[in-house]
Amino acid sequence: MATETLPLFANDNSSGYNPLGNSGLFVSKLCLGTMTFGGDKDIWGLIGNLQQEQADELMKIALEAGINFIDTANIYGFGASERIVGQSLKNLGVRREDVVLATKVLGPMGDGPNARGASRGHIMSECKASLARLQTDYIDLYQIHGFDPATPIEETLEALNTLVQQGHVRYVGLSNWAAWQVMKAIGITRARNLCPIISLQAYYTLVGRDLERDIIPMLESEKVGLMVWSPLAGGYLSGKYEGPDVSEENRRAKFDFPPVNRERGSDVIKVMREIADGKQIDGEPVTVAQIALAWLLHQNVVSSIIVGAKRPDQLKANIRAAQIHLSGEELNALDEVSRIPDEYPGWMMKMMAGYRDSNAS
Repeated sequence: MATETLPLFANDNSSGYNPLGNSGLFVSKLCLGTMTFGGDKDIWGLIGNLQQEQADELMKIALEAGINFIDTANIYGFGASERIVGQSLKNLGVRREDVVLATKVLGPMGDGPNARGASRGHIMSECKASLARLQTDYIDLYQIHGFDPATPIEETLEALNTLVQQGHVRYVGLSNWAAWQVMKAIGITRARNLCPIISLQAYYTLVGRDLERDIIPMLESEKVGLMVWSPLAGGYLSGKYEGPDVSEENRRAKFDFPPVNRERGSDVIKVMREIADGKQIDGEPVTVAQIALAWLLHQNVVSSIIVGAKRPDQLKANIRAAQIHLSGEELNALDEVSRIPDEYPGWMMKMMAGYRDSNAS
């Protein structure tokens, strides 16, 4: 299938593609998340249980909009998401080199103590399984899905390096690691001449800006790319969970994740509604959710935003958010209402940096 790049990424903020971290791998600023693929009567079913035909439709919409980046994980649907993604690319006739496939490893894929974690054994066996499910001979970006306190970081990084040397993996990344953990891993890769870490997948939204304390300064310093998961805070930033008419039968009532400070969040959504009011894209009113995505697209540290959907109209609306331009005044208003409180040593560092600010330029 020949994909057509539509002008859905067109704004004065970017061309629609970014290098992922300090690498030559270019990815679309929006990434199709596939956590909604293949869920059953389990935790994944609460997020989504799209089957092959439905997934194919979403994949087609994303590819035709110019999205070249697809993110999944072995744990999503216990392998079902990877199988659906792989089959979808076959069904749509997509050339393998036209897409960037990212998947992850860490979570339990069996009952035994070694069927989980970031050990060499688990990484090697699960990479092989992911390749089979995705029907490909290489993974563009292989990510460790979280920090494994039971496995030495050195063991994890050596295993990833082996996969790169074997040609099964092109690039490696991390997900949900603390700043010190990422920095320690970077130090080990440099000291041992292992393949570099090019990305971190993490949670970052207008109601969850905790990354700005330590992680974002570290990413900027070390030129590590940022992939944002749950950019709408589990649907909270759609605005549908605020107000007197909120139904008790909603996704957050069953699966309240990620956690949100509702008191602060209510103020953020109020400002977002004010900014959305009066804006239009292709004759359609701009939504609160689109403002949340647009704000992230205006953050220079963000390489790609992972957007998932259950319905075609949801995905199309998410893609159109890339057309929204936020003025400096609007960005300042969003920053003011959502800014995280200064904590030590942050406030002290700002004060002490004043001694050198005039000499820094």
